[in-house]
Amino acid sequence: MKRLILSLAFAMVAGSALAQASGGTGSYGAPSANVTGPREVTPAYTMGRYQAANEGGKALEPGNPLQQKAARELTAEAGVTCDQTTAGVVKDSIKGGKRTVSYEVACKDDFGWIVSKSGDTVNAYDCLALAASEKAAKGKLATCHLAANRGSLAGVATLASKAGLTCKPINATYLGGGGDPPISRYEVLCNGGSGYIIDAPQPRSKAPLQAMSCARAKATGAAVCALKP
Repeated sequence: MKRLILSLAFAMVAGSALAQASGGTGSYGAPSANVTGPREVTPAYTMGRYQAANEGGKALEPGNPLQQKAARELTAEAGVTCDQTTAGVVKDSIKGGKRTVSYEVACKDDFGWIVSKSGDTVNAYDCLALAASEKAAKGKLATCHLAANRGSLAGVATLASKAGLTCKPINATYLGGGGDPPISRYEVLCNGGSGYIIDAPQPRSKAPLQAMSCARAKATGAAVCALKP
């Protein structure tokens, strides 16, 4: 499978530019702070194509109260801050004595997530990241199917606000993730045509939240924004 990779040089330049834009040194200039593109298939969060009931674009059914509670607990264990509004079971199976369970959760005014636990390994991936990764993988990855998460820009709007942006996001995409401490990188297009690159800390990461305009990103060689009004 083809994997998109943002080069180490990209990450170093982008990190330096973002740090300058925010007035801090940040941590993205370190040689290990590479940023990778949309993620490839890994057993931790890829569940084939969900259940057969969800094929053809059907919405994921919300879970029962016990499943909702379990999803809330796993989301917290994964380090995701979420005011959960609903959740559904993506997969719950046992193979070789090891249980693998995954939930999709919808959060109030924020990103939706797929959180999973396989043995002692816990992972969390936001819906925007999964959508971009599935597109790159040509339909071979799991994506979010709860009605509350479909097409939602609530998480992007909240992220933009936290990053100090005052515009209203009308489109966004996930560019990649990685680094030490790990970040997720997004491109955000605002009403009026202005665009930004935002580096957000992944769950449990101590990376700072940083943003820079697309114009500055292009001028510094950090990135070229692709979203159009």
